[in-house]
Amino acid sequence: QISRCAAEGGLARMRRSRGGAAFYVETLLLVLFLLASLTVLVQILGAAKRTSREARELSTAVSIAQNAAELFAASGSQEDFAALLGAEKTARGTLRAAYDVQGGWTEDETQGAYVLEAVLDETPRQAGEMRTAHFVVTAADGDTVLYELDTQKYIGG
Repeated sequence: QISRCAAEGGLARMRRSRGGAAFYVETLLLVLFLLASLTVLVQILGAAKRTSREARELSTAVSIAQNAAELFAASGSQEDFAALLGAEKTARGTLRAAYDVQGGWTEDETQGAYVLEAVLDETPRQAGEMRTAHFVVTAADGDTVLYELDTQKYIGG
């Protein structure tokens, strides 16, 4: 009878050890699932942050270009426009101005986050002239064009 009790005790221990192993396997699977879920969430949040930054940059670039177009419409000459814009004439004959992260004009281009370049043209007409402006807003690195805007106005003579 002692050997039978010993055999039953060993069987009970084996059942307990199988139950413990199942618990550890389930816990391991749960941890793996949790890690996979966290990886997906981190990727989604990273993509959302990147999209938000791009949208903010585009919105600021549109605002800079629209403000420049309004100043162009209000100016009487290219010199007036350059003064209103706070821009400097480049070697290529374009006007260039720098803006900070919020879209405010900045005198120091190295501190700017955006650069506006304006190409102006005047075409004589029979009874006046057509003035056109092409605005390009780029990131401060100069490689990434964020927004472009064309506008024109007619000055009667």
